[in-house]
Amino acid sequence: MELDEAVYNTVVQIPNGVDNELLMTTLAMYPPESIVNSINRLLQTGQLEMMQIGKDLRYRAVTSGEQQRLATLSIDERLVYKHIENSKNEGIWVRILKQKTNLAQNVINRSLKGLEQKAMIKSVKSVKHPTRKLYMLIDMVPSSEITGGPWYTDQEMDTDFIDTLGQQCYKFVYAHSFPRGSTAIYSANHTGFPTASQIRRYIGENRITNVDLSVENIEELLSMLVYDGKIERIMPTIDIGGSKGKVDWMYRAVKGIGRTSPFTDIPCGRCPAFERCSDTGPVTPAKCEYFKKWLSF
Repeated sequence: MELDEAVYNTVVQIPNGVDNELLMTTLAMYPPESIVNSINRLLQTGQLEMMQIGKDLRYRAVTSGEQQRLATLSIDERLVYKHIENSKNEGIWVRILKQKTNLAQNVINRSLKGLEQKAMIKSVKSVKHPTRKLYMLIDMVPSSEITGGPWYTDQEMDTDFIDTLGQQCYKFVYAHSFPRGSTAIYSANHTGFPTASQIRRYIGENRITNVDLSVENIEELLSMLVYDGKIERIMPTIDIGGSKGKVDWMYRAVKGIGRTSPFTDIPCGRCPAFERCSDTGPVTPAKCEYFKKWLSF
């Protein structure tokens, strides 16, 4: 029908979905009742699907490719698939899946097995909850919250990698903290101290690691060095970052670092995985390599 095509073409242009108000305004030449009937037809045929963003209810167009894939699924598989799709790169745990679908456990297990065999979903493990198996779409890249980001290898914290990169960051900061060939120091209004963005560029250009580190990753390393007392964070006198509300801190090495004391160098304060540490999982105080070294001081 002409109206069905008009509704679908309107919705397909907006990936984030269209609400009723926008549809009614865009298709104002048609009676509202006819638009509602058209929406219901498209929902029944699977060409549209309902989605909720916050408190807003919207309609999203289902592409022909998606329709072909979904056509091969049973009703239970389709329900499970939709909840997995909505979890995006965070994935969804089987227990949460059961709560959301109200399906029996054996039905969920059968649906998950069928979806995996069709290569539509995959299971991943979380570094924070290693005993939980999370499910997400096959082409989805897990979030750093699940993988642990660049500081983890095979779900184990790579302390050697962290220490090596920390040393490289410190060397770069130190090289730009003091005038060359002089025992003097820069003036208080000096703006040439390095930033996390500059250090990231230095690490990338010199191929110090093949891992693609973000500015946030570099800031985690720099925070570790700050807590170690090796460098200090300086507020820039101008907005170097140029992004409103975001301060691009500068960093300066601390001269004359003395021997650190275990009572002033608690490892939790300088750990880049501090936010992922808990009583359970691969990152715990009981398994912490930094804690072992600190306690054996």
